[in-house]
Amino acid sequence: MPVTSNEMTQEVEQLYREFKPLLTSIAYKMLGSMAEAEDAVQDVFVTISKNGANTISHPKAYLVKLVTNRVLNVMKAAPRKRESYPGEWLPEPVIELGWEDAPLERVIQHEQLGYALLVLLQTCTPPERAVFVLRESFGYEYADIAAMLDKSEAACRKIFSRASAKIGQSQHGEKIALNESMEKFVQSFSQAIDSGRFEPFIHLLTDDAVLLSDGGGVVRAAINPIEGRQRVAAFLTGIAGKGSLAGEWIPISVSGQRGLLLRREGAPTLALVMEPDAEFTSIQNIYLIANPEKLTRITP
Repeated sequence: MPVTSNEMTQEVEQLYREFKPLLTSIAYKMLGSMAEAEDAVQDVFVTISKNGANTISHPKAYLVKLVTNRVLNVMKAAPRKRESYPGEWLPEPVIELGWEDAPLERVIQHEQLGYALLVLLQTCTPPERAVFVLRESFGYEYADIAAMLDKSEAACRKIFSRASAKIGQSQHGEKIALNESMEKFVQSFSQAIDSGRFEPFIHLLTDDAVLLSDGGGVVRAAINPIEGRQRVAAFLTGIAGKGSLAGEWIPISVSGQRGLLLRREGAPTLALVMEPDAEFTSIQNIYLIANPEKLTRITP
């Protein structure tokens, strides 16, 4: 008996409700943009609503393959967009006020580093990002990844190895050590803001620490990376002296990783995330997201 149009719509809606969080999380991890991730997922469901959902025998695998390939197409166009972006481009953060994880972030946070990993993934090619995210964040077997990408298992293993080498961070560190380090870093920065004394915080930076600031051409930000402990120190003390760090700083979860949010008159102004070194003892990188268009994904 043929499936009616209404029944087909209900089937698609059921799949949408069941798999949207997973598919959005996969797409967000690869793209670093929640807006683009949601568009990719929407495109996938528009496609299956036209083709019919009743013929899908393994919906989860089928949908993950569709969204992965849709995201790969989006990523191929990303470099052209990045070239015209004013200054440094940083991923769009998904912000949860407080330390608790939002439902979507529980899906996102499968590895040790949340937002920092999104930044590191930008150094990888689209296939490397796809294989790394599917394997490391979501635990897919190489055979499954190979089927999704129409590649051999051996090729997927090599791609994962290249991605891991580029990222250069072990994702299997002790969670307790990471949490303790991030809490120490956040507290030290908060104390520096309150006291106006940045020296104790600066001592936590590695000698080759890097600060990246994303204003999107909308607000003032450093156009180029700030490299080296002394230059990072000078930059932070300089903008603090101008009042750029004045306001209400509150603890947040940034794409599953601890950070801080600066608010002025209740409006989000700046998100700050710190990436530890491999030993979790010092701060390797600091990310400042000031582009207001990237500070909209905030849940209470």
